[in-house]
Amino acid sequence: MNSGSPGAIIDACTLETFAVTGRLDLLKSHYGVRARWTETIRYEVRRGLLEEPRNQAVLDATWLGEPLDVDFDPESLRRIEQIRRGLGGTKRESMKHLGEAEVIYYLETNAPDWLFVSDDRTAVDFARNRHLNAIDTRQVLTDCYISGEIGCPAAFDLLREMRAAGRGVRVPRNHQLVCPS
Repeated sequence: MNSGSPGAIIDACTLETFAVTGRLDLLKSHYGVRARWTETIRYEVRRGLLEEPRNQAVLDATWLGEPLDVDFDPESLRRIEQIRRGLGGTKRESMKHLGEAEVIYYLETNAPDWLFVSDDRTAVDFARNRHLNAIDTRQVLTDCYISGEIGCPAAFDLLREMRAAGRGVRVPRNHQLVCPS
């Protein structure tokens, strides 16, 4: 990874959203070798593939590299669990928000200048409240538009397609909020 460019950890929900629409290429081209994931995110994606076969493209995610090494000593696990509970995780659903909690913990302890990309609004807000860089798919598509990786209204149309596919993305009223002039 280029040490001059901060990394970007991409959440399972965002990877699946881009996979559903066949546009993982945008994430790959925009973030390249900066894109990473954790073991839990990789697990969540693979589990989601069993439920949603159209996400098969995520299996070829070698561009994300090996999962980041998140500390799993007792103190780290306690802090990750605190974050997970803060995101709405419960004892009964031990995996709920675990990937997001790991990312937030990793960013706070190892890479505070990196970016967290997620469509889990609670996780994005939680990360931002902790002064971490966090964005959603809408912002990814705006950034891709600005860098010339996708045109207008294609970026806006892709967001609408994602929403129509049942993905939890924010879609603004008009395309100018995704494709600024």
